[in-house]
Amino acid sequence: MAVPWRWLAAALRRASPHWVRNALAAELIGYERWRPPEVLHAPPGRRLLVLAPHPDDESIACGGTLALAVAAGAAVQVVFLTDGRLGDAALRRLPEGSAGRRAAEEALAARRQGEALAALAALGVTEHCFAGAPDGALRAHLATVADQLAPLLVQWRPDTVLLPCFTDRHADHFAANLCLFAAVDRAGPAACAGLRVLGYEAWSPLYANLVVDVDATYAHKRRAIACHASQLAGVDYLAGVEGLNRFRAISSMAGCGHAEAFLAAPLPTYRRLAECLLA
Repeated sequence: MAVPWRWLAAALRRASPHWVRNALAAELIGYERWRPPEVLHAPPGRRLLVLAPHPDDESIACGGTLALAVAAGAAVQVVFLTDGRLGDAALRRLPEGSAGRRAAEEALAARRQGEALAALAALGVTEHCFAGAPDGALRAHLATVADQLAPLLVQWRPDTVLLPCFTDRHADHFAANLCLFAAVDRAGPAACAGLRVLGYEAWSPLYANLVVDVDATYAHKRRAIACHASQLAGVDYLAGVEGLNRFRAISSMAGCGHAEAFLAAPLPTYRRLAECLLA
């Protein structure tokens, strides 16, 4: 009797080293072959579309790169995917559905929108939109957000998309990738030909193959992060980001300045890597 191919594949995976059994690890090895990260001292594109799951992700993860792009005359547009209404630990302890909690969520969402606009001004970014999905439920609103992103891909025609890397340990951050893929499917191959994706790090350090030297614009990044005062009240993001960006500089630029790290790949490769994580 013939052995079903699925059984054979499973047996081969069990007999292989752990890095072969893990589909994502195997794909990364094949894609990277342990090359050192590419170091850029200029923006990584001329038309950058940035997907920020929450107001503050754009500043924390890639604010220096965005300010660098603006200074170089590149076009930058930021899309805030959710309204950030759950970004307060005390608020989340209130009874769900209560009038007090609903009022607090609406107030925080409005405040965070104002903070986002101030942060973009600090970075020099003028183009933006708010997709309005509820914080914490981006995946449930994937279709609605993708419907908003698809026209941007068709009409605005970015050459580079920045978003949280698919390995970032936050449900909304992972869902941002699904929103992009769904929008790409809606926009069609012609609108996305040649598109490069840069996965950025926010909640989790990533497997970086590209770093951007942001020392020249790091003061802008600090000012942008400071604009998100509601989020700094409970977490010292400034100190955390300073350490991460200094580490990225040390590990890739001989110890000088500040750098932001990305997992960069052409859209088809990036999507294949993300799908390996789900395999």
